[in-house]
Amino acid sequence: MLITGFINYQLIGLSFSLIAPFVQYFVYDIKDKNQYYYYYNLGLSNIMLWVSTFAIGLINLLILFII
Repeated sequence: MLITGFINYQLIGLSFSLIAPFVQYFVYDIKDKNQYYYYYNLGLSNIMLWVSTFAIGLINLLILFII
C-alpha cells in the first residue's frame, strides 16, 4: 500500500502476522492432517509449532514498527 509516496511497512508487517497463522492452519492442519512425523521425531508438538509461528510473526511486526 502506498501512502504519500512510500511503503507503509507497519501495515505489511501487521498483515503478515495476521495471514501467516491462517495459511499454516489451512495448509498443515486441514490439507495435510497427521503429517507431523518430522516434527514429532524432533520432539515438537502442534502447540509448540503454533507458539513459534505467533512468536516469529510478533517479532517481525515489532521489527517493522521499530523501522
